Amino acid sequence: MSSPASNTDRGPLLGSLLRVANQALSERVMSWLASSEYDDIQLAHLSALQPLWDLPEGARLTTLAQSARITKQSMGALVEHLERKGYVERVPDPDDARAVRIRLTAPGRSFGKAIRALVRAVEAEWAERIGARRVEELKTALELLRKSLAAT
Repeated sequence: MSSPASNTDRGPLLGSLLRVANQALSERVMSWLASSEYDDIQLAHLSALQPLWDLPEGARLTTLAQSARITKQSMGALVEHLERKGYVERVPDPDDARAVRIRLTAPGRSFGKAIRALVRAVEAEWAERIGARRVEELKTALELLRKSLAAT
């Protein structure tokens, strides 16, 4: 016979807490996208655009797919949409003449600046709720976890 959960095993676990925060941020981003000049971008496109922000030289499609933990075909569809809309472009890969890299265009960089400003505003609102130190500690801890997971 199983016993009910003890009082020490109550409350949401880390995954649930991360999901709640992510959903709140996603809702803000989706609302902003729908009412902005970037209404042709969907939340899923951010999995291609975000890593390109940190890679001005561009990245191969396989790298973007791995980063987003989706198939190459799924990333290809996202990139094709973004390319048609002018946010990214394909350029020759200087390391391999057979390959191409995807990189942000000027409109893609403008979008990057705008979305980062929105997310920073949300972070500032959260800092007002729980304190700036806690938000910074959370970001630091999650960045350490991200790097640790990427290394494995």
